[in-house]
Amino acid sequence: MSASKRYERVIEEITAFRVLTFFSIVLFLPKALIENPAGGVDPSWKISINMALHQGLIFGKDWVFTYGPLGFLSTRVPAYIGIMPILIYDIFVTGVLIYILRYTFKSLNNTVKWLAVPYFLMLISHNSEATFQLFTLFIFLVFHHYRTQSLISLALAATISVLIFFIKLNLGIVTSVILYAYFILAIIPDIKSSLKIIAFWGYHLGLILLLGQIFHVDLINYVKGALSIINNYNDAMFTVDFINLTARYAYFNIALAVIIVLSFAVFFIYSLPLIFKSRSDIFILLVMLFAWYLGFKQGFTRFGFAGMSYPFFYGALFVGIAYLFIENTTLKSRLGDVFMVFLLISPFVSTGIGFAFNKVTLPYQDVIFSNLPFQQQISDEKNRIEYHIDSKISQNFKGKTVDFVPYEISYAFFNDLSYNPRPAIQSYQAYNNYLTSLNYAKYLSPTAPDYVLHTVPGPTDVQRYNFWSDSKTTCAMLLNYDYDTTTISKDTLQVVKKRSRSFQLVKSNIKDLAFKIGEEIQVSQANKLTWIEIKVNYSLWGKITRVLVQPPVLRVKATFEDGKTEVFKAIISEIEGGIFLKKLKTNMEAEQFFRTRGQNKSITHLQFIQNHAGFEDNITAHLYDVSFR
Repeated sequence: MSASKRYERVIEEITAFRVLTFFSIVLFLPKALIENPAGGVDPSWKISINMALHQGLIFGKDWVFTYGPLGFLSTRVPAYIGIMPILIYDIFVTGVLIYILRYTFKSLNNTVKWLAVPYFLMLISHNSEATFQLFTLFIFLVFHHYRTQSLISLALAATISVLIFFIKLNLGIVTSVILYAYFILAIIPDIKSSLKIIAFWGYHLGLILLLGQIFHVDLINYVKGALSIINNYNDAMFTVDFINLTARYAYFNIALAVIIVLSFAVFFIYSLPLIFKSRSDIFILLVMLFAWYLGFKQGFTRFGFAGMSYPFFYGALFVGIAYLFIENTTLKSRLGDVFMVFLLISPFVSTGIGFAFNKVTLPYQDVIFSNLPFQQQISDEKNRIEYHIDSKISQNFKGKTVDFVPYEISYAFFNDLSYNPRPAIQSYQAYNNYLTSLNYAKYLSPTAPDYVLHTVPGPTDVQRYNFWSDSKTTCAMLLNYDYDTTTISKDTLQVVKKRSRSFQLVKSNIKDLAFKIGEEIQVSQANKLTWIEIKVNYSLWGKITRVLVQPPVLRVKATFEDGKTEVFKAIISEIEGGIFLKKLKTNMEAEQFFRTRGQNKSITHLQFIQNHAGFEDNITAHLYDVSFR
């Protein structure tokens, strides 16, 4: 090749690199600069993050959730925060992406292969959760330092790990474990470089401690609370609604996932002898597989349209990143074949946007195509009208604090109320004994909110019985609050007011029961307020499916005192923490419950039902009748 042709080739590659980098950034950036505060389950916890920051609440103690004080970087809600921190974050992430793309395009050295990068960035942009985007960048940077010893990459990886730690702790713990495991891996063969690694270790820990102080984070309880949430997330938040309601999409995605799993299985089984010989590639392959597994769990535990980007599109990026850093040429070629499987099936993944994620969209569309301040004002006015609480009622809240059960926190924001939440801020998320006990202690403490407003929303999942969520909070409301009034806003609100002195809980007719799945047992009587704690154990098969995909479904048939029956989804961590055996599904029943301290229709009999062998047959229960003195 002549010098002139080589020069023309270089110019073409530089031009292609710049064009593809530009489009990669455009596709990677969020489609909207901000998300306006709104009402509902998810918008409520999103605005709650900002309200907790604004009021100086202590994360991990006063406020316990999977997200942390920097969660607004993922939700992009600017209330009390402003737009500037969100823009600074975008600039930082864009800079890291450019740094990564320079190495990626240079390593691939193939214009056709380059096109896969903006393609998958386009696909993940339709579910651009900040933590998983950052996690993807983090994986690249760790691998890059592993191969090149670039201190810039390690510094960026440590910084991103800290960011994730304070945005969403579940992935923050994962990145910290990967980073510390890598530090140990880097120190063992090269003691001379240990001082550098220890310095970065200190940087990571020091930055966590510093930001913990700045953002009012009780780090020990922050981690403890997150681990408790993570532990029972599978048990409480898994859903089969997607299969039941949109079966053709669900089973099609399952079939595609099976193809991905088989491609991984073939790769690892066929390449196992080669992997053991190429020891430097083992770390990369293990982290790649673990990252994909997290994406798979994210997509198929809370099974739905939005989750499909995690196992298929983020998963493709994890495989592609590993491909860049695998040294053994045969392994690299075979992993490239796995990536091709992702590439071939990606156009067919059902996502709810048409048939697949196939739209190219511009970033910051709320800025480009509309008057952002005017749009914010209109949205705020609309929600303030929709969520307005009657002024005759809200005037009682002046100088007082309020909380909202089970989850509609937006009322506090749109009525400018003094928000004083229980630690596990939304009842559907207080799904084990640790979390609901935190809430119980809060509602019986001197810092309990002066008023609690209760609504009866629809179930967060099909067949989930909302009244059983966060039952110890319900118990504390009966002990420490009196019924005040009922008012109608967007929802019917039951207002209860804190007592000057709380009642004492009196237990009577204490029993311990032992029975089997499928056996109907009597658990209460009419006119009795009965509390029951039920212990159900997963079988070995149930434990395996819980870890790999989803836990098995356990249902319970409840028979009420009038003879009517209903089938609920039984969440084992929820019923183990304790529940009231009462009927509360309507606004009238809610008012009756708080007016009379629980004198609703009783659930007199229970029968646990399973379709598959996911649980042990033997069940135990501890129960007693409750009264107040």
